[in-house]
Amino acid sequence: MEKLRADEISRWVNGRLYGNKFAIADKVSTDSRALTEGSLFVALRGEKFDGHQFIDEALKKGASIVISEEEYPACESSAVIVVEDTVRALGDLARNYISTFDLTVIGITGSVGKTTTKEMIAQVLSTQYNVHKTMGNFNNHIGLPLSVLSLNRDHEVAVFEMGMNALGEIDYLSKIIRPDIGVITNIGISHIERLGSRQNILRAKLEIINGMKENGVLILNGDDELLSGLEGLLPMPITFYGINEYCNIQAYGIESLGEKGVRFTVNIRNSEVDIFLPVPGIHNVSDALAAVACGLELGITNENIQKGLIEYSQEKMRLNIVDYGNVKVINDAYNAAPSSTMAALAVLTEIAGSRRSIAVLGDMLELGEYSGEAHRSVGARVASEKINYLVAIGELARDYVQGAIEAGMDKNYIYHFPDPESAADFLKELIEPNDVVLFKGSRGMHLDRVIENIFETTDGK
Repeated sequence: MEKLRADEISRWVNGRLYGNKFAIADKVSTDSRALTEGSLFVALRGEKFDGHQFIDEALKKGASIVISEEEYPACESSAVIVVEDTVRALGDLARNYISTFDLTVIGITGSVGKTTTKEMIAQVLSTQYNVHKTMGNFNNHIGLPLSVLSLNRDHEVAVFEMGMNALGEIDYLSKIIRPDIGVITNIGISHIERLGSRQNILRAKLEIINGMKENGVLILNGDDELLSGLEGLLPMPITFYGINEYCNIQAYGIESLGEKGVRFTVNIRNSEVDIFLPVPGIHNVSDALAAVACGLELGITNENIQKGLIEYSQEKMRLNIVDYGNVKVINDAYNAAPSSTMAALAVLTEIAGSRRSIAVLGDMLELGEYSGEAHRSVGARVASEKINYLVAIGELARDYVQGAIEAGMDKNYIYHFPDPESAADFLKELIEPNDVVLFKGSRGMHLDRVIENIFETTDGK
C-alpha cells in the first residue's frame, strides 16, 4: 500500500479521528498476529472472533492507525478512526484508494474457474505490463479490499477475482474496483441452495455491470447457454469466447497431451496461433480463451499471448499433480462443483491411460435441491469414464454411488465412507504402486488431510 495519512483515511471512510492526524500507514492488516510496524489495523468482527479485543496488541506491535467501531485512546504517535461498521469502512477505503490510480482494472466472476482464469489473464498481461492480481482466493467483501490495498504506483493493470454467495455481493465488489473489463466464466449451480435457480445466479453474476466504467467491455463464455443468450441485451460491447462457431475468440484443433497439457489453435488478428497449455485438462482451454480475449483488449502481441499461456502453472490443490513414490496423485481438493468435478474425472482418465484409476470424491456442498441429481450425474460420469474405483466420502456422496451403479459400474469397485478418516484407512490398503488417484471435493470435506494421512507427508515428497 502507498503511504496514507490518518486524516485522509478518516475522510475516505467517513470516520471520527482521534489522536495524531499526521500518522502514516503503508500497509493494512486485519490480523494483529501478522501485523508489522507502520500498519493500519482494521478491527473486524466475525462469528468466532472480535478484532477489537486485539487493538491494544496491535498498537504495541507498532500499528500507526486503527479503524474501530469502538472509541479507543490514541497515543501521541498513533491515530484511532471510529466508524459505524469496520467491514464497510474497509470497502470504502479500498474504493477510494483504487480511484487514485491510473490503471486498467479487470474483474472476474463466475461459478467455477475464476481463480484459474485470473491467473492465466495475469500471466498473459504480465508479458507487457506490471500486473497486480488478487492474492490467492481473496475474493470476498474482506479479501478483495485487502487485495486492492496492496496496489502500488508501479502497477499498470489490476486483475481481481470476485466471489459471491448471495445477490448484491458482486454489486458491492464491482463498485469497489470499477472494472474496465468484466469477465464471466460460466453460470453453474454453485450456491444454488441460497439463490434458488441458475437464472438468479446469472442475475447475481451480472451485477458486475453495475460497477463497470462507462466504456467498459464484457467478456463472456459463449459456450454457456445462459451467457450466450445475452448478445444485444446488455449496455456494453460483448466479446464471446469458446468453441462454438459464433464466438469471437474460438478454439479449434483441441488436443489433450495427457499429463503434459493441452494444445489448441485460435485465430488472433487474422492469424492462426498455436497455443500450448502446460497443464492437463481440456476444460482449461475455456479459461485460456478468456485470457486471450483480455490480451487482445490490452494490445498483447500474438507471440506474448503464446508466451504467457505456456508459462502458466496451477495453484496448489487445483489439479495439482504430485508423485508420491510410484503413485500419482491429482489433488483438486480446493473446491467442487458438478462441472469442475466432471472435468477432473476426464483428467484422471487422460493421465491414467492403462494404469489403474481411483476417484476419491467428497460431498459437493451448497447445491440445495439439485444436490441428489448433481451427485448422481457425477457418479454416472465415473462409470462412463471407465474409472476403475470410486471411493465416495460423505453423506451426500451416497448419490455418487447410486449414479455410478445405475450407469453400469460394478458395485464391487465402489466404496462409500461417512467421513474422511475412515476412508483414509481403507485407501492405504487399496492404493498400489503405479496407481493414479484423484481427490476432489468441497473444501469443507478436507480431502487434503486425507492425502497427508495416506502418504504421511505435507510436502509432496
